[in-house]
Amino acid sequence: MELQEVFRLIEKNLADINKELGFNYDNTDNSSITFTGDKGAYRIAFDNESSILSLDCIYDTDDENSQFNTISRSLFDLESYNERDVKSFSNEITDELNSLFNSRKKPDLQKIKMPKSVSKSQAKNGMISYDVNSLANRFGTLYPEIKDKIIENIAQYDEFLPETFFTQYGAAKVIDDIRNGNEAQLKKVFKMLNEIYDDGTNEVQDIIGVTILGEMKGDPQLLETADKYMSEYMSGPVHEINKITKKNGRLVKKLQNPPAYKPKKKKINPMQSILTQGGQPPQN
Repeated sequence: MELQEVFRLIEKNLADINKELGFNYDNTDNSSITFTGDKGAYRIAFDNESSILSLDCIYDTDDENSQFNTISRSLFDLESYNERDVKSFSNEITDELNSLFNSRKKPDLQKIKMPKSVSKSQAKNGMISYDVNSLANRFGTLYPEIKDKIIENIAQYDEFLPETFFTQYGAAKVIDDIRNGNEAQLKKVFKMLNEIYDDGTNEVQDIIGVTILGEMKGDPQLLETADKYMSEYMSGPVHEINKITKKNGRLVKKLQNPPAYKPKKKKINPMQSILTQGGQPPQN
């Protein structure tokens, strides 16, 4: 299909939800189609290199500092997909727009608290495992300059979505630290990552191993630096993950294309079934 035909069909399929929410067609360019209204704006953007259609939203169009945030990504192969695929994609977007904009009230960021962390004693005693909220809490302490991004994430989705936060902000902080090679900082970073990974849930292990450290993409210098600080338990899976992310193939595109966001429902990371089995690293 031609991209402009995809956008034409999307506009047609979203006509009802746009009318309900008060959105109007704004413009179409070579890679996106945009709709605006009193509740904000959203756009459907296509990345030709990765063959991914993304839903990007903005809630305060009057604030010149506001930027579009990516809500979801969907793999869309122009060469093989058809009108039925466009319809399916449009249905997903309709559900998301309903959740994001229907009767939406602007949240008071001052009233939103940081996620709570599981205590170290509970995790070490096996009473309860570290979870993604624990990672967010500890991450906000380690990198206070982006603590507000965690709050904004919670405000936007009514819960903390780790995949979104660490893809957009968190992973880059860790990768920059590994690249800079500051020993004191790296000891702090990996003390936190090792502790949470070693005594964490499968979900938080996937976030650390795939979403964060998978961004090394098999770079030998970055891996060599990380190996100085990674725990033995975490090192094996991280190396296996980087063998995959280095190739930047279809599996990586699946990682960049998580299931559409549904409020109050956990998203399943596709790497879970591929790279772990019962929380253990794969066997060679």
